[in-house]
Amino acid sequence: MPVYSGFTSTTADHLVLDSGAFYKNYDLSTGVGTLLGATRGGGEFSAKPTIRAIEVDGVKGRAKGLNAIDAWEVYIKASLLEITPDSLAAALSTGSVDSSTNDQYHVITAGNTLQLTDYIDNITWVGRLSGSSNPVVIQIYNALSTDGVTLTTADKSESLLPVNFAAHYDAADLDKVPFAVYYPKLTVDTTPPTVTVTPADGATAIPVSADVVWTFSEAINPSTVNPANFLLFEAEDGTLIPGSLSLNVAKTVVTLNPTVNLAAGTAYVAMVTANVKDLKGNALAANTATSFITA
Repeated sequence: MPVYSGFTSTTADHLVLDSGAFYKNYDLSTGVGTLLGATRGGGEFSAKPTIRAIEVDGVKGRAKGLNAIDAWEVYIKASLLEITPDSLAAALSTGSVDSSTNDQYHVITAGNTLQLTDYIDNITWVGRLSGSSNPVVIQIYNALSTDGVTLTTADKSESLLPVNFAAHYDAADLDKVPFAVYYPKLTVDTTPPTVTVTPADGATAIPVSADVVWTFSEAINPSTVNPANFLLFEAEDGTLIPGSLSLNVAKTVVTLNPTVNLAAGTAYVAMVTANVKDLKGNALAANTATSFITA
């Protein structure tokens, strides 16, 4: 059966949230690196191959298997709101910071020749994934700022330093495209919810004005809260008791409030069916029925 939306029960676990943070020489194993600084407007990562279609006589267009990657263009961009001597030096490609010759200032200058030491081991973006406590990490390697420094100033505003770091191949491993995306492995929830019921099974002398309350071990899917799945009926003849259903904000408690008071000295059965599911689509293991007697 076709579906008409990509939205599923796992969609909420795969959202990359917020603008994240940008680092210089970030160590994935320790989570330590040098922050580039506060940003405004987020950033951008791009890894774009240049794909060339191989032309063959008699083939009137692109042919499967006849494409070649000529190059990769890989970069990370951001706009730094926090501008420091180190971020200025990094943006200048060949920049350096002299903090010793002037008592009052750091002196940032640039050179005319690129050295291997000017390449930054990695520029890294670290962001949040909605379904994981581990971050999404994007690294580009052998990074070099390609746009230099452009600072604009204006009244009632703050200067931004746009930076564009391009990744470069390493002669030691020319087969490795110089970037990596580290995406957290998510734990798949296959545990069904459990439920407890009030009044408890076998309870007696229950007030005729009592509600039936089902409390679940985790949030349940609101669409499964309906009269077909939550029932109250007389034990003797199965007469259904009408009432209103409500679900609490946490989606863990369902309350059935009978339309009229229950009959005195009468046995009732409260049932929740196995069609009730949690937010991950796991259903109750079985129908759960409990009985009680009113006062």
